[in-house]
Amino acid sequence: MLVDKKILTQQQPVQPAVVQVKINNDIDEPEQELYETNALCEISKAIKEILSTIKVDPDNPDSEPFFKTIKINNGQLGRIKNDKQNTEYAIAFPAVFLHFIDVRYLVAQSRINEGRATMRIQYVLNRLNNSDDEFEYDGFKMFQTIHRAIMDQKGKYPALAERFQLQYFDQLESFDDGLQPYWINYEVWFTDYSADRYRNYKKVYVVVPPFTNHSDQLPENNIGNHDDHKTPTFEDCVGFTENI
Repeated sequence: MLVDKKILTQQQPVQPAVVQVKINNDIDEPEQELYETNALCEISKAIKEILSTIKVDPDNPDSEPFFKTIKINNGQLGRIKNDKQNTEYAIAFPAVFLHFIDVRYLVAQSRINEGRATMRIQYVLNRLNNSDDEFEYDGFKMFQTIHRAIMDQKGKYPALAERFQLQYFDQLESFDDGLQPYWINYEVWFTDYSADRYRNYKKVYVVVPPFTNHSDQLPENNIGNHDDHKTPTFEDCVGFTENI
């Protein structure tokens, strides 16, 4: 049986794509690091951002934030509830007040600038009928909502990466004034580089004659046009000695 042979067309060789490679010789750019500010400030900012994502209606992304005020605690609630004449600045409720307690630093030589602290999150609800069967558990539900929000989002913030773990919860102690305060404590570990990492920082190029010298540098890095050092020589630095 005869079978027609198909003429195979010769395929043209595929030309490799030309890739433009740009070499960056600008080595003077400083390397960015995670922490350039105070660690306690970064932790507070991170928690503020997380709490601001809690919505009145969790199923509606366009819903307004549940907490109308999120501030560092400097006694605002105490002045509102205890002063006969309230001269406090206007504070919208529900509110959250953040407070660091028991901040201490480790003293071991190998753990300089490492610290431990407790962050107390005081959230204040303002439901007048808080004793009704329908609403008396609102404080417990909000505790769960806050904790879930922190656990779900803390991976986005380097300041919370080392340790930020739930430690303590306390329910409300007072029903007066229509305000119900609750407390949540979190154990915090942090490392504060702001004290010395960038203090008196100066970037320099170091040569170690005779192994490295100024002629080994790129011309643009030898800003002072330094000549090679003549001493010490290899004979001064290396050699053989008899074991004793």
